[in-house]
Amino acid sequence: MKVASIVGVFCLFTSVLGNGEFSILHSPNGVNFRGDEQLNTSELPKIISTAMGHTTPSGDSWNGLTVLNPFNYPEVAVAVVVEGVQSLQLSEPRYPLEITSNLDQVKDDFTSILGQVVFDENDLYSGETQKILALQKLNKKDVSVLQFLKDIDVLMDLKHKVLAKSVFKTVWIRLNGLDDIISVYGQDSEQALEAVTILKSALGELQDALENTYGDRFILTAITNERLRLREKRSTTSNAKANSLRELYWKLNLSKRYGSDYSSIFNILLWTSVFLIAALISTAVFICTLDPGRDSIIYRMTTQRIKKEN
Repeated sequence: MKVASIVGVFCLFTSVLGNGEFSILHSPNGVNFRGDEQLNTSELPKIISTAMGHTTPSGDSWNGLTVLNPFNYPEVAVAVVVEGVQSLQLSEPRYPLEITSNLDQVKDDFTSILGQVVFDENDLYSGETQKILALQKLNKKDVSVLQFLKDIDVLMDLKHKVLAKSVFKTVWIRLNGLDDIISVYGQDSEQALEAVTILKSALGELQDALENTYGDRFILTAITNERLRLREKRSTTSNAKANSLRELYWKLNLSKRYGSDYSSIFNILLWTSVFLIAALISTAVFICTLDPGRDSIIYRMTTQRIKKEN
């Protein structure tokens, strides 16, 4: 029974993951993206950080990035994560992306490598409508549509901050509104197609604003994630099972994930500590067993008699 439960939990959480695409909407001339090699979500923080000129841990297995001019790194990096679709069919280059880890964790890894604040949608959203859209198939009274329009406002807020030359270096925005629309209406519905068109137009406006402010020295990327899901009809029983599996997952008390360099760092700290402790003990023993003869520094410093030279 336990084995079956664990397998069920594993199937549930792998179903959250899926396939996507990593698109380079713009990068400086000195940063060259080439080829069409597939990459993994765990490689995204290193790729974007390297493109910005930061030193990253070695061992990258992806060969699609080459730095041609180290004096022309981007001043600003913007990554836009779009949930719900495998591809937005944006400009080249585009790379197949295997979603094997939570994208929030990818953002945390990105922040850790940079060692600086990475602005997200919560930092940018002003709560005010930035763009009035003439919707054809989408209904503004729909909750999913309202979430999508909020995502568009986030992009417009960022656009206005770029034009106002607000101080920021890195931005990581995650947009879930399109995913909500696809969940309600379906991926091939007229509502979803209209939402994709609006989103691509907003990304184009953001790119134009970045170009007007920073010229060529910015990098704009789009990351799509088509999460595998049970589409159309969902029974109440299946939802109840999914909720019970989620509760079971958190009760398993699984350990957190560690990076590939964890063992190396652990061994360095361990044996350095052992060496320092051994050196301290040896020094203490040597001092304690030192013979305080008349010709030793200990005798001269501890004697009560004042020695005079004749």
